[in-house]
Amino acid sequence: MTMLYLLLLLPLLPALHALREHEAGRLASSTAAGALLSLGLSLLAQNQAAGPLRLDGVGLFYLLLTDLLFALVALYARAYFQAGKDRESWRFYAAGNLFLFAMHGAYLAHNLGLLWIFVEGSTLASALLVYHKGGARALEATWKYLMLGSVGIALGLIGVILVYALLGGATLDWQEARALVRGADPAQLKLAFAFLLVGFGTKVGLFPLHAWLPDAHSEAPSPASALLSGTLLNVAFYALLRYAALLGSAGLFDFAAGLLQGFGLASLLAAGLFLFVQRDYKRLLAYSSMEHMGLAVYGLGLGVPWLAMLHTLFHSLAKTAAFLSAGNLLLTYQSKLIARVGAVHQVWPATAGLLVLSLLTLAGLPPFGLFYTEFQALLRSSPLLMGLYLLGLLGAFAGLLWPLSRMVFGEGHGVGLGAPPRARTLVVVPAVLVVLALVLGLFPPVGVVERLAEVLSWKL
Repeated sequence: MTMLYLLLLLPLLPALHALREHEAGRLASSTAAGALLSLGLSLLAQNQAAGPLRLDGVGLFYLLLTDLLFALVALYARAYFQAGKDRESWRFYAAGNLFLFAMHGAYLAHNLGLLWIFVEGSTLASALLVYHKGGARALEATWKYLMLGSVGIALGLIGVILVYALLGGATLDWQEARALVRGADPAQLKLAFAFLLVGFGTKVGLFPLHAWLPDAHSEAPSPASALLSGTLLNVAFYALLRYAALLGSAGLFDFAAGLLQGFGLASLLAAGLFLFVQRDYKRLLAYSSMEHMGLAVYGLGLGVPWLAMLHTLFHSLAKTAAFLSAGNLLLTYQSKLIARVGAVHQVWPATAGLLVLSLLTLAGLPPFGLFYTEFQALLRSSPLLMGLYLLGLLGAFAGLLWPLSRMVFGEGHGVGLGAPPRARTLVVVPAVLVVLALVLGLFPPVGVVERLAEVLSWKL
């Protein structure tokens, strides 16, 4: 019981440390150590319960992933901010640990109302990450993120309130709700799920609710962009996992499946079109996140929660590596424009290799894990949807191929603007993520994720 509250509050210690200590090295060490300690505590706290807090298999899955990525990004950020001579890096660690606190709360909350509160808290905390460097563009991106995110999450709150009313005001405990929801009015429950999907789908970045995503990812410093894409999107998807299972318990999953598959495919197809017209490589990666979260939602709509969870795992590893590699490009070329980046294979061969591998992973090529999950979803698709699914994948692949070849092997106006930083951490951290993505792609942990996802099953 005490361990769950310790796990919840632990990220606040590095956040307070960041307000008193502004030396980047110490902050990176305390943040990474705190995240790794949380990771260990999570393994010990599995299946424990304490009031509204409980850590089941699905929460454990995302908590472990979040803490691992946060620890690695914290170490990368030290070298990144030092290379960029950013004297305000303490703001990243302060806001980042507040963000991690909100994420911990969401994954530990077994009360649907508390889950909504922590998801909203993650929006407010991550807004500070987006605004890190200040300026008009960062302010605009932060404002758009807050406004659209808050409007979306407000619609989600309406859905939560409707669910509470349909349960007779008896409880918002997720497990108890699954038993009581069988007696709820089906039409009203469908309406509640529609609100929830639009609300949390805005934070997931589903089309056409995605407008905040490219601006926020582009304007945030690269370590923050990695956290936004690799961890933030997952927390709203986690909420959708819970509510899809709730609808399944009421015997209404077919209705949820139609909406999930529709939004998922629309996001995939739209992302493919947006990828073609991007001139900013960070915005390019943001639209790739929209594509893959759409694929995860589509996989959930197929009624295979473990497959959707596995897809978010592979995406988080690859996208975090890609954004960190993009951070290396920004340090060297001093530009986010694809046209001003070229000959990376000559300027910084290690980063070129990491960029190629991470983008090929995101393109869904074997032997990386995203190929496995995309292929499994294809096999489970109806003939009608299969054509749209393949069209979306083809568009996304082509949209990533040109900028990859242009930056790594082409000639850019920005070549020679700066020498690559010498800090090995800038290469080691994304390399660790790429290796993890490769190993898990060769040996997909299907059995482990299936067992963790059993708590979501409504086919009992």
